[in-house]
Amino acid sequence: MPQVKRIEAINDSIFDSDKMSATGRFIGATMIVAGTTTGAGMLALPMTSAALGFRDSTFLLVGMWAFMCFAALVTLEINLRFGKGISIAGLAEEAFGRFGKWIASIGLMLLFYALMAAYVTGGTSFLKAGMEMVSTQSMPFGLMAILFTVCFGFFVNSCTQAVDYANRFLLFFKMIAFIVMIAFLLPFVDPENLTANRGNAGGLWLAIPVFFTSFGFHGSIPTLINYVGPNPKTLRVVIILGSLFPLMIYLLWQTTTLGILPHSLITGLEAENNVATFIQHLNTATKSTSLGWCTNIFAFFAVSTSFLGVSIGLFDFLAETAKIDNTKKGRLKVSVLTFTPPLFFALFYPNGFIMALGYAAIALSVLAVLMPVAIALKFRANSSLSPYQVSGGKILLALVFLGGVGVIAVEMINRF
Repeated sequence: MPQVKRIEAINDSIFDSDKMSATGRFIGATMIVAGTTTGAGMLALPMTSAALGFRDSTFLLVGMWAFMCFAALVTLEINLRFGKGISIAGLAEEAFGRFGKWIASIGLMLLFYALMAAYVTGGTSFLKAGMEMVSTQSMPFGLMAILFTVCFGFFVNSCTQAVDYANRFLLFFKMIAFIVMIAFLLPFVDPENLTANRGNAGGLWLAIPVFFTSFGFHGSIPTLINYVGPNPKTLRVVIILGSLFPLMIYLLWQTTTLGILPHSLITGLEAENNVATFIQHLNTATKSTSLGWCTNIFAFFAVSTSFLGVSIGLFDFLAETAKIDNTKKGRLKVSVLTFTPPLFFALFYPNGFIMALGYAAIALSVLAVLMPVAIALKFRANSSLSPYQVSGGKILLALVFLGGVGVIAVEMINRF
């Protein structure tokens, strides 16, 4: 999800190269799905499912993967009717006119802002914790939020190439930190923590929107079609395999974190609702200073790469929508529009990581579930058959639509 706009922006220059083989395109497309899905949202999975327990959260995780995978195949279906990749806003305009386009555009902007708000609060928490570990002095959260936003916003304001290089650097060290962290965490897993029945309804309602958001890669589907070509069989496999990789990563992450945290720490985890405090709980349970540094570094890099991906997408979207020229003055104006709202959110809600991800779930439900299903039903009723049509008929589409409405309802209940 965080990489969608960036991927679309470079589509013409890289993905259309005739030198790449069909196998290379298949592997690349599969990794796009996996990379777009796996991001900072995984940090919130154990935070929101700790009270639910490992067994129930595993069922929810697998169920949410299946739900979002089916929704992605619906998005594939409505794109293939045109033989090429089209943005959800363009598809909404084809089906419902300018009103549909505006609904999709507003939903896209709300999704970007909600994700950025989550990443600013999360990134600031880790930056603050890291600075305090080095200096042993308390750092003001507001100052750290401004520092985080300005530092990473600098790359976005400079140029897309600067974001690309910064993202490569952070992504490389993020993967190394993740492998090292999991290798060190696994020996601390206690099977009793995994088999303990902690399930409660409150944990389920809190987990649903965050688990839903963690499988949001649907905006990259038009890019995949233009990259691989309008080949239904290949694209179907790309979507299924590409989304299975994050599922495996999430299950491994859930196993290590929930297997380490004893029940005595669960209450504090729910009360704090702070992503940096969650990492501190892991460090406390393992009693390892080196592991503490590793987990903090991984978490900071995870938030930072997601922040860069989402912010460049929102930056390009606002510049295109507002028709602002690509000059130093123009880019500065767009930067103010891009970074000011999420920064203010972080200043007023320093523990708002989970809250912001919940709001993102509302926008994602509209863009990845409700809108594609409504478009598919409209196209099936008014036009000829598509080269590819998801099985299940109108009944299954209606059930998925109700599921998307349910995600929104759960998040509204959580907030109000």
